[in-house]
Amino acid sequence: MKSLAFPFVAIAAAIAPRLAAQAPADTAQLADIVVTGTPVPTRAGAIAAAVTVLRADALAARGIRFVADALRDVPGFAVVAGGSYGAATSLFARGGESNYVKVLIDGVAVNQAGGGFDFATLSLDNVDRIEVVRGPASVVHGSDAVGGVVNVISRAGRGPLALRAAAEAGTFGSRSAEASAAGAAGPVSWSVGGGHLGTDGIHAFNNRFANSTAAGTVRAVVGEGTQLSMHARYGWNRYEFPTDGSGALADSNQYSRGHTLVIGAGAEHALSERVQLALALGATDTRFDFRDAPDHPGDTTGFGFASERRTDASRRSADLRAHIRAWRPVVVTAGAQVERLSERQSGWASSNFGDGSLTEDQPPFDAARTNLAGYLQATADLPSGLALNAGARHDDDEAFGGFTTLRAGAAYALGSGLRVRASAGTAFKTPSFAETFADAPFERGDRDLLPERTRTWEVGADQLVAGGILVLSASWFDQRFRDFIQYLATEPPAPTYVNVGGAAARGLELGVTLRPAAGLTVGAEYTRLLTEVSEGSSTGSLEFIDGEPLLRRPGHHGRVHGDYRFPGGAVIAVAVSAVGSRADIDFSTFGRVELEGYRLAEASMLVPVVAAEGGRPGLVLTARVENAFDSDHETIVGFPARGRAIFVGVRAGP
Repeated sequence: MKSLAFPFVAIAAAIAPRLAAQAPADTAQLADIVVTGTPVPTRAGAIAAAVTVLRADALAARGIRFVADALRDVPGFAVVAGGSYGAATSLFARGGESNYVKVLIDGVAVNQAGGGFDFATLSLDNVDRIEVVRGPASVVHGSDAVGGVVNVISRAGRGPLALRAAAEAGTFGSRSAEASAAGAAGPVSWSVGGGHLGTDGIHAFNNRFANSTAAGTVRAVVGEGTQLSMHARYGWNRYEFPTDGSGALADSNQYSRGHTLVIGAGAEHALSERVQLALALGATDTRFDFRDAPDHPGDTTGFGFASERRTDASRRSADLRAHIRAWRPVVVTAGAQVERLSERQSGWASSNFGDGSLTEDQPPFDAARTNLAGYLQATADLPSGLALNAGARHDDDEAFGGFTTLRAGAAYALGSGLRVRASAGTAFKTPSFAETFADAPFERGDRDLLPERTRTWEVGADQLVAGGILVLSASWFDQRFRDFIQYLATEPPAPTYVNVGGAAARGLELGVTLRPAAGLTVGAEYTRLLTEVSEGSSTGSLEFIDGEPLLRRPGHHGRVHGDYRFPGGAVIAVAVSAVGSRADIDFSTFGRVELEGYRLAEASMLVPVVAAEGGRPGLVLTARVENAFDSDHETIVGFPARGRAIFVGVRAGP
């Protein structure tokens, strides 16, 4: 800990007097209250884990429309998309697998069973902020929270009616529009909003993408000490793609479409000054369809030349908690959760190997499982500057049995703006339904699979200088993954999924933010990541090879950015990011390769043309450019990334 703290103290001592003399009058900032890292809303500085809060208004000023693009700014996170708009988009947190992050919308889990989540269609419509917790969080959030948690929180209504609207158009035939309204009257606050984005895509044919969202939330204070809330979000999309598994342009009419409905309801009631009860109910329903008809009358040969697949999945959850303030700085939370998950798959495929066309129905897949959990966690935010978190949770899943997770941490404010922290914990991820229950010719599940698990420790330090004009942060983490689930080609009736050894991931996350003058902010983030597959983990697959790094995780990843708000309200922002080389698989040759690193530059500008005053909405012109220098690179082998894109638009609102 001393090695981390010493350079922070030295830097702060050297430059604090100069920065204090330059302190602008508008640099006072309120501490973030985070609802994701612990069972109760907690001051960010009292959480031992690494926490990042991304404000939607700041993201919108840069033209960011999707959560995935916002998460690229988070140290330790690698976002990997398959090229064009709408392509499958994965998140690798601190070297973990792409299904190791729990994704929540207003606290309601939206992952598929087994942790899978595609970020390609999750937009920022009607969103207030994104709370990100890095590191294991299964004690609070159960399965899938191995590498972190992403909680997308809806906008809350405040004060008089506020209306917003925006529209934009640009390269690749892209066009988007969004609108929202929010307000509060007496004990009730509310917000509604939605948006649509469409694009022709980056490929010459069959690459259109359309994505729409509608969302709303309402909160009410009912009587003394009772609060009720409800929120809903519905998204639907269609993605046309001409590529096969290797990235080759091979199909003129295949497409997928999806629907997602998320509903949550909550109630809080204070039994006394020391005891509060909270109930949270959640429901998530998703539908995914894939269709590929013959491209032309002659397209009737090969394996699966025409096919359809459909997947319907649902989650239902109820979480009851009691928050007990045993002593003013100490809160003990005891809770119980029940969750029901189900998934159904169906489909057919037509093949022709020269003996005529044969159409076969894929074996239908319909399964469900229930998970029961109990947990206990204590948090203490002491006047001395010491904050402590400790908790334990036990899950009992009818598919794999019981699993216990633990987490403990401490943060201490040493004075002069320096805070140090340390934490350690365990986490797990349940097998997917296919890994447990599948019974197809080339895929057979195993009901005896163990959940994938991890143990992690981390240390960090944060230094605020001159009231936050300069902010420095550093984290070192070390993770050990065990019982990876891998596909293994076997002879029937042996299962095709097996538990194997695991891997290690460790790294350094650095960040700096400087506000040297009124309206000016500059910053940088850097991540150094080292991953290695453990001895004895390889089963002959190219994905896991003993002693080799894990796929698609760059060893170096950094970003430098700055923005300036002019006195008249205009804003200009620029950023340059660099992603290092990483290992991948070339499915055209079925060989393991190394993708070259790349650099991207972006810029955005807002120019007010009508000022907002006296309840009248303002009007702002927007312009932005992505991949400004038209970098030619691939994020996945065979799938080129988007080239230079320019967008212009208009916004109206407060």
